[in-house]
Amino acid sequence: MRPLLARFLKKHGWMYLPGFVFLLLNARIMNLAPRALGDAFGMLEAGCTREEILRQALWIVCIALMVFITFFAFRMFIIMNARRMEVFFREELFRKLQFLPQSYFAKQRSGEMMAYAVNDVNAARQVFGPALAMGARDIISGAIAIWAMAHECSPGMTALALLPLPFALGAIILLGNQVYKRSKLSQDLFQKLSGYVNESIMGMRVLKSFAREEARQERYGVLSGEMRDANVRLNDVSALLGSVSVLAFGLSYAFALILGGRRVLRGEMDLGTLVAFLGYLLVVQQPVTVAGRIMNMVQRGLASYRRLQSVDREASLPEFDRTSRGKPVGRSLEAKHLHYTYPGADKPALRDVSFCLKEGQTLGITGGTGSGKSTLAALLLKLWTPERGTIFVGGEDVCDIPAFDLREGFGYVPQDGFLFSASIRENILFYTPDKTEEDLLQAAEDACIRKEIREFPQGFDTQVGERGTHLSGGQKQRIALARALVRDAPILVLDDTLSAVDHITEQAITRTLRTRLRGKTVVLISQRLSALREADRILFLEEGRVTEEGTHEELMARKGLYYEAWLFQAREAEGRS
Repeated sequence: MRPLLARFLKKHGWMYLPGFVFLLLNARIMNLAPRALGDAFGMLEAGCTREEILRQALWIVCIALMVFITFFAFRMFIIMNARRMEVFFREELFRKLQFLPQSYFAKQRSGEMMAYAVNDVNAARQVFGPALAMGARDIISGAIAIWAMAHECSPGMTALALLPLPFALGAIILLGNQVYKRSKLSQDLFQKLSGYVNESIMGMRVLKSFAREEARQERYGVLSGEMRDANVRLNDVSALLGSVSVLAFGLSYAFALILGGRRVLRGEMDLGTLVAFLGYLLVVQQPVTVAGRIMNMVQRGLASYRRLQSVDREASLPEFDRTSRGKPVGRSLEAKHLHYTYPGADKPALRDVSFCLKEGQTLGITGGTGSGKSTLAALLLKLWTPERGTIFVGGEDVCDIPAFDLREGFGYVPQDGFLFSASIRENILFYTPDKTEEDLLQAAEDACIRKEIREFPQGFDTQVGERGTHLSGGQKQRIALARALVRDAPILVLDDTLSAVDHITEQAITRTLRTRLRGKTVVLISQRLSALREADRILFLEEGRVTEEGTHEELMARKGLYYEAWLFQAREAEGRS
């Protein structure tokens, strides 16, 4: 794939061309001002009429007006295109993130990805906007001014006046390396701090329930202090960049006044030429003065662009998995000697798991925490890619089915019951916004959440807050269940969907689901064995292996781990009642 910048330039690069035309005009017109001002002083020195000086003043005003027009024009094209680049980069980044495999998000923090989309995109935009515009204009105008100083005034005097500049540029380059290193450290700390803040906000209920606000605040203070110190060190170097240029041009003006003043007194140069020379020197000063700022922006921006490019280079899901073949998936599920180890892990999450589920049947999966239940659900949907020949849907290897089609045929309720920051209605109709009001109400009724939603002041239009923070855990799970039910998919995967609801609500939902899901293929994952009692087949997982398999009656008769877990949960239920 082409780099981000190449793709942008192919689409919008032409917008820079008129910008550079106006930039060249601006640089040339700027250098008319010193000569015009010098001519005015020469006219005054030689004696002139009022009309002549007024014409010269009018000419200077015209130069200023042309500088303003061309300055506005080149900034409009270049800066506007940089803003277009900012939008392009952000959209490309979001598009890329949507098609990255699950393994990428497993190793990335959300704060880092937020920093990519906000901080890094903005820093990259500054390189190809303000830094490009100021840098190119100042370099060109400075070069024209030096040429004019040498040809219109004195080559020797120009060389002596510019003598301090190479030393200043050398110092700026050396300091620029420090700017790059400290800028990278500052941006890395920003990502770290962003991730910490995001994590704290998401886990605010846990923080408050364990009264860990003070400890969290202390840790935040440490991270914030590290970022403050990094930025102070960065600003120290940036301040030195500006100071070096001020010192260098202080010497340049001193040399110009000493040499030029002596020549004026000797009659070897008129006053107007000296004024023009100083004006040209002022034009040369501009690029050197802002060199530190431009270098700072460039160093930061290039570091940010490399990070964006590193994300863009990550391997996306294959095109095969992202497009539909126009054929629905089958309704049976089968696993044959399924093994799976997460990338970077030493211990397998699943070992030799096999089962066969016909269309319309229900498979119950239970087991202890970390036994591989959610991993199996993720593999069925190709959120993680299984080995070829291990999982089949409708008799077809999932490796031969596009992930797009596979997930179109599934209704999935994840373990965390994730909700978007929107209304309850929008969350339930997330998969299928074209469903009717009747479908919405029926799904909420089947998930045993309709009555509670009606009691909210705004009903189905109630905002759930970020990640559903305005709702209880049980309410979030039931809304997520309604979202899967309203889709009416032929295969349903429920990953511990009822873990946060009470026993009575669980029984009510289970009774409703038996009727609603009749004829559908269901994978029901739960640690509550009462929810699995009516399943056609039940798998008991332990450390990734199927240790027991059968119907509820068969497993109870075997009197193994399933039997012991059932008796334990039954005694707990009796104790609560």
